[in-house]
Amino acid sequence: MDPQAEMTLRDYARVVLRRKWVVIAAVMLTTTISVVSSAAQTPVYSSSSEVLVQPRGQDGLFADSIVNLNDRAIQTEIQVIEGQAVRQRVQDNLQLEVKPPGVHATAVGSTDVISLTLRSTNATNAATLANAYANAYIEVRREQSVGELLAATTEVQTAIDKLQADLDALADEDPRRNSLLAQLGNFNTTLDQLRVDAALRTGGATIIREAQVSEGPVEPTPARTAALAFVVGLLLGLGAAFLLDYLDDKIRSEDDLQRATNRPVLAVVPIDVPPNNLPIAMTEPDHDAVEAYRGLRTNLQFLGLDSPLKVVQLTSSLPGEGKTTTAVNLAVVLAQAGHSVALVDADLRRPRVHQVFALPQTPGFTDLLLGAEAKETVNYVEVDGGTVLNVFTSGRVPSNPSEMLSGQRIRKLLAQMGDHYDYVIVDSAPVLPVSDSVALAGAVDGLFVVAHAGR
Repeated sequence: MDPQAEMTLRDYARVVLRRKWVVIAAVMLTTTISVVSSAAQTPVYSSSSEVLVQPRGQDGLFADSIVNLNDRAIQTEIQVIEGQAVRQRVQDNLQLEVKPPGVHATAVGSTDVISLTLRSTNATNAATLANAYANAYIEVRREQSVGELLAATTEVQTAIDKLQADLDALADEDPRRNSLLAQLGNFNTTLDQLRVDAALRTGGATIIREAQVSEGPVEPTPARTAALAFVVGLLLGLGAAFLLDYLDDKIRSEDDLQRATNRPVLAVVPIDVPPNNLPIAMTEPDHDAVEAYRGLRTNLQFLGLDSPLKVVQLTSSLPGEGKTTTAVNLAVVLAQAGHSVALVDADLRRPRVHQVFALPQTPGFTDLLLGAEAKETVNYVEVDGGTVLNVFTSGRVPSNPSEMLSGQRIRKLLAQMGDHYDYVIVDSAPVLPVSDSVALAGAVDGLFVVAHAGR
């Protein structure tokens, strides 16, 4: 396909249809792998608990007001939940010999709620551990909060002890005693508040939803995995199909041939092996293939309306594409139409015309080139009743075919044959393996290229 030609939706559909087995194989492969891998996986269960978190210091008796946590505070609490202290507390509370699996904490929307999710291969363990992490976090948070109050209590008690010592050192009538007594009263009030606050501290976190035992695993999910694998396989298959089609240089249709050569397709001939070695135009004149050769004959005659097209060369890109079969059948249908026709075997690499008609290979065309008389080298083949086809077999195969076919002698000879016959059909060697046909092309009026579909 011409890479510069703009493809339509119909062209894409043709590519997919032509490469459907590539797409099907890719889909089946990816889907099968996903299903097998899913079946081999150990089921994983997930459970989640939720904790409502208050700002630190806002759960005591003497908190002024309730404020919401900002994003930074929430992220800080998440780090605490996922930290080593809470994990160690879970291990201690559950009396586990090994560290429990880590928990995954996330904020629930824009609220002050944190979700604690734990995954395990056992559904009950997942729920138990999720709740254990929630409780351990509350305990750790309370200990941290109470620890802060106890530290403050110690500081206040130290200040009270110092004031009491200063009071004891003053005489009863000292005027500074009243000031120190007032300070001592304030510190005692503060100490009482701190002690009450420490007793009432809960940690500022509350479990609002306990984890429940999951009814089904979160992994694997065979249906979802298979669906995803199907889509991936389809995309890979389509990609592979278009890549293969882009790299494929086979000629499959008339459109492919026209895009590749920018030349018209004169005929499409079905491949049908004749019942014997003779051309099918002689043995089965009513066959569909023969009708296609007649169409080729008509197109040849139309092409010769504007300029003489009497000496016609047939070639192909590679051996085995049907050039000899086309040449002999075209010559036969031209002769059957009442034209005087000469069939020349100029394929001096692998000549086959003599095999088709069961004729001797020599003398033939090369002998004619070397100066032999035409009557000594021509073979008369009766193709239909009294209709005769003049066949020139290859003759002796020379050691230098390209040089023999590129000289002036062959130009003169083919020009003379064109003057003598209505049509001269020249079968030549394939163009890719050797350069014989390229050398011969300058001596003919027209060049037909035969292409085998699917090659």
